[in-house]
Amino acid sequence: MKRNTKNEKKLISNGKEFERLLKEKDSLFILFSNDGCGYCQLAEKNINQVLDSFPQLELYQLKLTAAPEIFERYGINSVPVFKVFKKGESVYTGFGVRSPNDIYYQLKSYFGSGNSYFKEIADNN
Repeated sequence: MKRNTKNEKKLISNGKEFERLLKEKDSLFILFSNDGCGYCQLAEKNINQVLDSFPQLELYQLKLTAAPEIFERYGINSVPVFKVFKKGESVYTGFGVRSPNDIYYQLKSYFGSGNSYFKEIADNN
């Protein structure tokens, strides 16, 4: 299975940076998390297993302490949560720890991919 080695997560430092990214990026993948959250670390690991299949996406992380107003705006009361934005609009929300398989097929429905997740697993085993 591939690992997101070339595009490690980028931390969003505050709400203004979040707003700027929403305006600048056609597609945005954000993991909403909190410091010391073991489930958030597991969610990030699962996301990284499939992210290379979607070269148009980069993983960004926004922590509650950096922008609580953004969490409030999107009604995020627990973490981990990940959201996919296209042209500034939220098009998908995943709650909790999702399997790499689930993440892959959810992203594929929005971005398509020439790669098959199962083929990638077989090729790398």
